[in-house]
Amino acid sequence: MCHSIAQTDKIMNILKKINALVSAAMVMAAMTSCADRQDKEIVNPLVTEDGEIMRVADPCVCTYDGKYYLSASSDDGLVSYSSEDLQTWKEVGLIEILPADDPLKTMIWASEVHEHGGKYYLTYSGWNPETKTLDTNLGVGDCPWGPFTLTASPLIHIEGKNAIDANIFVDDDGEAYVYFSENGSSEEYPKGYGFLRQARLKPDFSGIEGEIMPVNDCYAEWELKSVPRGVLCNEAPTVFKHDGTYYMTFSANETHMGDYAVGCQTATSPLGPWKKYESNPLICSSPADGPRSIGGLPIIDSPGHNGIIFDKEGNPEYIIYHRHAPEVSEYPSNERMTCLGRAWIDDAGTFRVECFPDR
Repeated sequence: MCHSIAQTDKIMNILKKINALVSAAMVMAAMTSCADRQDKEIVNPLVTEDGEIMRVADPCVCTYDGKYYLSASSDDGLVSYSSEDLQTWKEVGLIEILPADDPLKTMIWASEVHEHGGKYYLTYSGWNPETKTLDTNLGVGDCPWGPFTLTASPLIHIEGKNAIDANIFVDDDGEAYVYFSENGSSEEYPKGYGFLRQARLKPDFSGIEGEIMPVNDCYAEWELKSVPRGVLCNEAPTVFKHDGTYYMTFSANETHMGDYAVGCQTATSPLGPWKKYESNPLICSSPADGPRSIGGLPIIDSPGHNGIIFDKEGNPEYIIYHRHAPEVSEYPSNERMTCLGRAWIDDAGTFRVECFPDR
């Protein structure tokens, strides 16, 4: 079919308008995608409603009744905070665990609270004076701050070794799994080791079903920074699933030193095999020749033991973690504060994070 010059010009003008509209739509889509990750103005560290730095560690966040709830380790025990914007937090109080005389509560930390089936499940690490080991307990409650009634005490116990930093993951088919760090010492690592472990959970979460298996016995150079000090430590695993891939974030080295950092590994099954990112670590201390904190250490120092915050569709949206408080001037130190960053899965299926700026 042939067209006159006038008709051709008219068609060309129409096509130009269509192209302009398509281009504008693509720009708007890109801006919207970017805005989805930039809609909250957040700076680090997180603060209380009084403007005080959140001096807690091992953070984990879940949602309840339209608010965010954080469970964390403090000098006084496990503590809960609430927030509407993830920036400013109100202390709810110490997390209550029943029965009150449970011996594992004499020294506890590394709590996680997650919702499942309308109930909230609490895991935490505690000292067992009878076995002389650190075990993991499990409690259930109706809200993120408790009270929690112990239903498995302990949930995880390994004879002669410690079982800490537990994370529970429930797959789409309802099967439940637990991931944790087995701690101990050996000839090779006289000052301690932390090996990541995984296992199936019983359907009622009352204990481990089957054998406890290693997660990954391969270590990259960044995970071996503590070896000259006689320590090899992987800990704080957190597992989630996205588009058929299983993601596990974890921390390596020692939280009270300057080389603590966060890595990621993936698998096609909840029990692996797991493959670590070559681009690890995701978050680590800022360069020694960069900005310094008031204590003289790198401005971002020893970040780790993270949790993941998900959007309404179940996609990772934020990463929450602790790092050294600004006044820390030397190692070792357990003076820590809570910080936040963006998290997302890119088009290639890679887990990405970007820390929010400091105040």
